[in-house]
Amino acid sequence: MKARQIIQFVFGLSLLALANGCATKALWQNDNLEAWNEPATNPNLHLFATQPRGDMLVVYNEYSERSDTTRTRAYWLNKNQKLVDARRAPHFVNPNSAFGLTALPIFTPAANQIDVPPPPYAILATNGQSFTLYSDNGQPASHDLPIYNDRKGKVEKVALTPLTTTADATIVGGFLGYLYLAGRCGASGPLWY
Repeated sequence: MKARQIIQFVFGLSLLALANGCATKALWQNDNLEAWNEPATNPNLHLFATQPRGDMLVVYNEYSERSDTTRTRAYWLNKNQKLVDARRAPHFVNPNSAFGLTALPIFTPAANQIDVPPPPYAILATNGQSFTLYSDNGQPASHDLPIYNDRKGKVEKVALTPLTTTADATIVGGFLGYLYLAGRCGASGPLWY
């Protein structure tokens, strides 16, 4: 091989090394396949107390960015607090689990309630994404409603990875084939000029 052909070959391999995996890399760095679930604009929050368990059932309306729909969700507050704080989906239960439980009064900040009942009760935040719970012990506690990634984007990315890997391999194979043919034809200069 001539020195010029060796330089062309090394240059071509360098380009491949730098550009290898472009489609696959773009797929995994793209957040367009990700979608979030969050409280609806009007979450229609309801809280229900359980005496023997000492937990609260939170029932609210959730908006799904992926399906552009709203649905009623329910979860146990204390049991799922760590998941909600970590922006992960809580373990949801059937909203009908509220049947037979004691409903807590919920107020909004703009309501200017004159006759606030004794605790327990809650005040919904103005953004509708959190509430402050006033319990019998007198210590208010703020709680966020769940906001979490539905994780379906990762499944879609895994499903699309073989296609992007094939595209990357085709590009690499095409370039290597070009270099091979250029060498076999005895081209004196690069064919891309």
